[in-house]
Amino acid sequence: MKTLHVRFLQIVLGFMTITLLNLIGVAGASETRTIKGEELEAKAIEYIEANIPWDPNTTEIEITYRGKDIEVPTGSVDMDFDFPARRVRMGRFPVTVRITVDRVLQKRVRMMARVTHFAPVVKTLRRINRGEILTKEDVVVEVVPSNRIVRNAMTSVNDVVGNQIIRNLGMGRVITSDSIDKPTLVNKGDRVTIIAQSGAMKITAPGIVRQKGFKDSLVKVLNIQTQKTVFGMVQDSNTVKVNF
Repeated sequence: MKTLHVRFLQIVLGFMTITLLNLIGVAGASETRTIKGEELEAKAIEYIEANIPWDPNTTEIEITYRGKDIEVPTGSVDMDFDFPARRVRMGRFPVTVRITVDRVLQKRVRMMARVTHFAPVVKTLRRINRGEILTKEDVVVEVVPSNRIVRNAMTSVNDVVGNQIIRNLGMGRVITSDSIDKPTLVNKGDRVTIIAQSGAMKITAPGIVRQKGFKDSLVKVLNIQTQKTVFGMVQDSNTVKVNF
């Protein structure tokens, strides 16, 4: 009887051992996938490029992840990126990534991002003194990080050539909209010819300009003959045209 009891225990224990080994085998067979750091960084760059307000072609994005590769179960993997104030900005800032598989959170990791936007600016190629008229030989366009761009910087050569410098600028200085103006053609006190024309009829009179002006600007001018002040449009350094 005792022998039968021992034999029965051996059979039961053997069955339990087989069952346990099967369970371990099933657990070990569970499939996983590895998310490498390079994949996390690439996904972060892709997300930032899609959400920046600047042209990606003029923006440099650096992502740094110093963690280990991540093991997650197989399934539908999603990555949700979060930023301070929930917006992408220039400079250096942290990025939090929530990794889910089939909508179940698996891991939350942190990385650092650096976003630099580049933009063109117009700089001087030589020292330019107040009153000089800018030519193409005087300026050059350089692409620089936008966080280093001064306010009101000019970005196109065509927008500065032909304009007059209103204060001295050294070589390599950024040209701003408040450092240039249209060339002055007439100054206060200049003598000009006032022209009033309608069809074939043309009347001229001598005048004195009461304020400085550039081409096509409206200025006050005194009609010497009538001693009346009228408004006229500057045509050149010698002529102001008034409405007839």
